[in-house]
Amino acid sequence: MANAAWEVLDVSVEHANPWFQVWRRQIRLPDGSLIRYFSAQYDRSAVGVLALNGGKALLVRQYRVLIDPEVWAIPAGGVDVGETSLAAAGRELLEETGHAALALRPLIAFYPTYGSSNQLFEIFLAERTERRCEQIDGNEVLETDWFDGGEVMEMIARNEIPDSLSLVPLLLAMRQGLFG
Repeated sequence: MANAAWEVLDVSVEHANPWFQVWRRQIRLPDGSLIRYFSAQYDRSAVGVLALNGGKALLVRQYRVLIDPEVWAIPAGGVDVGETSLAAAGRELLEETGHAALALRPLIAFYPTYGSSNQLFEIFLAERTERRCEQIDGNEVLETDWFDGGEVMEMIARNEIPDSLSLVPLLLAMRQGLFG
């Protein structure tokens, strides 16, 4: 069996902005051939919060310019410089829903597109929340609502929840019997 290691010969930054960089790598494959490999590189992870209460999940309705339609998702966002993932998850939940997590714990972490990006999604579970404010970030969130498992499955079937940051924890929580 051939050595499976890819040899990185050169790395350069093709583009940089405050959120990510695009890297170009010159790589020698195990068979000796050379390729250029482009990827998005993130310095910090993204977080999401699956908030559950009374057998229902708290979702936010948002407009996403890159895919155009309005969609439903779990509250999520980026980790700020100097912020922990746990603190970012609590902040995003409060900003996007007006709910504070009374307890947060890690649920799952994964790389949604490891073939083209190093971005890590860290998902936290809030099984108890408390409404702290009515005002939410209207630039990001159109509305919030609680949905049971059957409603979530229907929304998934209609492609109303199209992102892996939401789908993975919702389906995992259903599989684990955390909500129905």
